[in-house]
Amino acid sequence: MLARLPPSLPRVLERCVVWVRRRKTPVGAGVVAAAACAAAIIAIARGTAFVPLFDAPLHATQAGEVAQALTLWNEPFQTGSQGTQVYVAAGRRKDVLLKLVMAGLPHRYVPTTADVLQTPDGPLTPQTVVDDRRRSGIEGDLVESLRRVDGVADASVVIAPAAGDLFADQAQRTPPSASVQLIVQPGANLSASTVAGVRRFVAAAYPGLTEERVTVVDGAGAVLNVVADRSASKELRVQGAVQSALDAVLGSGVAVVRVSVRAAPGEHSVQTTRVTPHGLLDADTGRERGTENGRKLDKERTTRHYAYDTVVERRTSPPDAIGTLSVAVFLDAARVDSGKTQTIAALVRAAAGADLQAGDDVVVESVPFAPHAAVTLTPAAPRPVLVRAILPATAAVALTLLGLFAWPHVAAARRTPPVDGETARLRAMLDRESPHAAAYVLSNVPRTTRERVLQSASPARRATIETWLRRDRRA
Repeated sequence: MLARLPPSLPRVLERCVVWVRRRKTPVGAGVVAAAACAAAIIAIARGTAFVPLFDAPLHATQAGEVAQALTLWNEPFQTGSQGTQVYVAAGRRKDVLLKLVMAGLPHRYVPTTADVLQTPDGPLTPQTVVDDRRRSGIEGDLVESLRRVDGVADASVVIAPAAGDLFADQAQRTPPSASVQLIVQPGANLSASTVAGVRRFVAAAYPGLTEERVTVVDGAGAVLNVVADRSASKELRVQGAVQSALDAVLGSGVAVVRVSVRAAPGEHSVQTTRVTPHGLLDADTGRERGTENGRKLDKERTTRHYAYDTVVERRTSPPDAIGTLSVAVFLDAARVDSGKTQTIAALVRAAAGADLQAGDDVVVESVPFAPHAAVTLTPAAPRPVLVRAILPATAAVALTLLGLFAWPHVAAARRTPPVDGETARLRAMLDRESPHAAAYVLSNVPRTTRERVLQSASPARRATIETWLRRDRRA
């Protein structure tokens, strides 16, 4: 097999070995740089390779939730062909999982009516099983809908069907009921109108279920109140009315309105009686005459009856009744004249319906607003995986090649001694000659001069001249 090799191969290998021996330091640096570049490429490729985000496949709805969240977070991802798995970069897997845990995703899978209908019922399936599956599908539909309510992170619905004999009277059977648990998002607060809407929504989803038979609790198990907070409702109503009026007159951002309603300290009852006369109704006149102890008596008696109405009014205020109202208006001193404060206060008092005699308070002050600059955040588009891997590799290769080309010159400059005038003139003359002629000339000059000229020449030219010098000596 060695005979088949070309005869020039050993000569090429010998020249390569000689070239490497003369340049051990730059070649070693190049090998180390190439190894580091290869290791960096492998590490980047492993970190940017897409791996499964979850150890087990998800349901299609759960994978859709995760894909929607990753799209909003600007995270690069891929989905499986069956839509049950999500793939992300290996280097981002832990961070993405942490963000999903903090966001409460994915939600637990709850079968809906569409999933239940995909499984056909057999001819021998009991009716109770069919009803239970139908009720389970309705529960899943309700859970999926309640998760979309603003402020609700997750929900759970359990429907208890009507109990009792099917052939008994309707009054003897227990009507259906439902239990709803709402997991509220951190910092969110469900209003009474929202809770009431949830109860009506659940009651309308199941036959025979009424709003009174629906119980709504929060994550701690406390029953959510369905009675509207009248104080909070009035605060929002008055604040919105005054704020919209000031924005329309003064401009947006000129005034800030805050309203506070204080409830009555306790239950208070007042009874009022009003009597309304209507004039004389009738009159009765009587006359008495007689003698008593020798004296004569003559007495006249008149009785009059008047008509009148008596109205008794009883007013009772509950403990949470609205007491007094306080309105605070902050005006931008840089945009509103301080002389207009009294006029604006009168207008605010009229718009809020405040009664100063009843204890309501309206304060309008002109204060300097803190300056703030609008900052627009533009999410950076994720760079492709190939670009992120190629850019560091290209930079490493460019630095390696630059080092390989620059190192011989740097090493030669370090090894080259200072050149005097005679050596410089001799080398300038020999640079115009062929290596053979330069070797002939240098063989006839002193050794020290020859050494200085050879050291000041380039490595390749010096090697060629030294080869001709050795040939001339052997000849």
